[in-house]
Amino acid sequence: MKKFQVITDSTSDVEKPLRDELGLDYAHMTVALNEKEYKACLDWSGISAKEFYDAMRAGASTRTVLVQNGTFHEVFEKYLSQGLDVLYIACSTKLSGSINNAMIVADELKEKYPKNKILCLDSLRSNYAEGMIALTACKMANEGKSIEETFAFLEEEKLKYQAYGSVGSLHWLKRAGRIKASAAFFGNLLGVKPVIVEDAKGNNYAFKKVKGRKSSLDEVINCVKENIHPNSPIFIEHADCPNDAEYMKEALKDISKDIHISYLGPIIGSAIGPDSFTINFYGKKVTLASED
Repeated sequence: MKKFQVITDSTSDVEKPLRDELGLDYAHMTVALNEKEYKACLDWSGISAKEFYDAMRAGASTRTVLVQNGTFHEVFEKYLSQGLDVLYIACSTKLSGSINNAMIVADELKEKYPKNKILCLDSLRSNYAEGMIALTACKMANEGKSIEETFAFLEEEKLKYQAYGSVGSLHWLKRAGRIKASAAFFGNLLGVKPVIVEDAKGNNYAFKKVKGRKSSLDEVINCVKENIHPNSPIFIEHADCPNDAEYMKEALKDISKDIHISYLGPIIGSAIGPDSFTINFYGKKVTLASED
């Protein structure tokens, strides 16, 4: 059976120990803070997570850039040149155009590597839900499964990788064009918090509103309890609100003995802002869907 390499991108948020353990690589996006550009590094090189979110709190502007074609060329050829096929697990096409660049590069590399395959999977996910799909792909590769078998399995299973979360302030959703300025102003004034799910279409869908920070934490915890598979690990990500992450871990410790806490990466973090959080896990198939 021909071996293959699994690659994801900067929205997957998988930390280095797990990447190293299972052999996962990633193609980096770019994030700019006050117009200074950084590689969107999953290990926070160049700027620490704390510095990044504190700068946002202080009013710093941010923008993100999808994976560039040159980056895909570099990371794909690293493994194609070793005779490996490549499986790219991409951020949802509803959130990023990176997969389009990947497919262009894959087509360009066919002539140079005619005996190798590059398959690109639209995960319909971001942050650690996307990362969990990539880690599953690595496990299948390490077990000797074929790239085609792995792709087909994940295409069928990907909506079972779930992510729920909420935000610290509606300001960041307003800035990203997700809600109107008036809604953000009055929502913040009244303490309204959206409960967000990565939906069946790959959107971040605010399907419910609650009042108050603690209510948002508790509602997301309830969503996890209602939807999680009994054997699933849980990945809690936070945008510099570690006490809230510990609160959620404590609330979920009877549900899973395998709970991880980490910083929300710079790509998703720049869009939803400081004090936001997500909980990621494997569970029931997501059926909730926005109207786009």
